[in-house]
Amino acid sequence: MTCIANRIARLGLAGSVALLAAVPVSAATPTHQPVEAWSAMQGVAPAALLQDIEDMPLSDMAIDDQPYCASDAEIAQTLDHDFSERRVDAEGNTELWGSDQMGTWTLVAAREDQTSCIIASGIGYTDRREAEVYFRTAGL
Repeated sequence: MTCIANRIARLGLAGSVALLAAVPVSAATPTHQPVEAWSAMQGVAPAALLQDIEDMPLSDMAIDDQPYCASDAEIAQTLDHDFSERRVDAEGNTELWGSDQMGTWTLVAAREDQTSCIIASGIGYTDRREAEVYFRTAGL
């Protein structure tokens, strides 16, 4: 009897693992989760940051609080590695990056010198929402 009970328990555990693996990642970030945004610089709206983006130093040369600015490749690698975010859309020189897996999103302002700056980020990302929602939530 113990052998049968152990076998049933193992089958039940295997079934649970299979069920969890089959649940889509998007279930972790439902569309009813509110979209929230934060400016990359406390007290400064993302729209104001966007206006001054070309004059901001790269982050390794910054002397004051400022948005994270780095090469386009470094920004992309950081968003991919740290947040599993991918480029989703663009409006003008501002790119939306998002992760269904993490439910996070980031607005990145591209500059003419092959560098970019993060101007806003937030939570509540899902690819089932229009990109405009994230731009609007950030005040752009």
